[in-house]
Amino acid sequence: MITREQAVLAYRLMLGRDPENEDVVTSLCQNTHNTHALREVFIKSPEFVQRMGELLKQPQQVRHRHPYHLPKIPVETEASDEAMGQMFERIHQAWEHLGSTEPYWSVVTQPQYVQAEFEAHRQQFFDSGNHSCQLFLAALRRNGINPAELSTCLEVGCGVGRVTGYLAGAFSQVLAADISQAHLNLAQQHLEAQGASNVTWLHWRTVQQMREVPQVDAIFSLITLQHNPPPVMAWMLRTLLACLRSGGAAYIQLPTYRHGYLFEVQRYLHSAPTRGLEMHFLPQPDVFAIVEQANCRCLEIREDAMVGDEDKMLSNSFLIQKK
Repeated sequence: MITREQAVLAYRLMLGRDPENEDVVTSLCQNTHNTHALREVFIKSPEFVQRMGELLKQPQQVRHRHPYHLPKIPVETEASDEAMGQMFERIHQAWEHLGSTEPYWSVVTQPQYVQAEFEAHRQQFFDSGNHSCQLFLAALRRNGINPAELSTCLEVGCGVGRVTGYLAGAFSQVLAADISQAHLNLAQQHLEAQGASNVTWLHWRTVQQMREVPQVDAIFSLITLQHNPPPVMAWMLRTLLACLRSGGAAYIQLPTYRHGYLFEVQRYLHSAPTRGLEMHFLPQPDVFAIVEQANCRCLEIREDAMVGDEDKMLSNSFLIQKK
């Protein structure tokens, strides 16, 4: 039998989306006996056939476009303290607005999670957090790190608590941090209903508050750093890695490439703010430099399909260990 993780990854790789519900995942796990059979199921599906047909209609140079064949993107990753504060406040305001209007959709941007539809899909939404947690734990074990030996975990961008409860079951203590108080309020309500008592909530109103985080054994961050401008993203990564105890590990996802992307601090600060989701990119060389400067080493880097339009964009999940 195939695993749930294999079924979910098949959806993302073959159809470019998450499964519509847990029932289809369970059905695949129960009725598909190996990865070859799983591949055949998707290749013969009408959705895959339609997707391939649309792809083949594109010009060859578009079909074969891939980040590895494209040039370096110009990205400024340094900024003054004043500019850093302005950028962080801009993101803070946007996420407070999203937290009060579309808190669940802002975490997982699928139509069934808008406020008007959410209650019918609540269980599916929170169940999906287990998959994210298991990716983290599996990466640790794959690299010889026993999660049971890591006591305190910092979750960066806990949102409404989709993953927090599962982390609370895997670690003795969880520090759940977010930029949006509106999201944190919903996360607290959810975890209280689940009976979790080992979670401490952190509301980061300013970028400097991240420096107040105590030393931790593990850090988890998924689909969070990507919504911050590159200088903020780089500063956060540098600050977070400084919080790791020796031997501790961080599992951090962030986008690293998009064709045509550029970032200039002053251009950004003079552009009109948006109340929607911003998507930014921190090139891999900058990530590796920060890891080295933080006296850490990268144990694993994987392409993770966490961003759409994969012909133009690249996202990576990094497993980083403090020396």
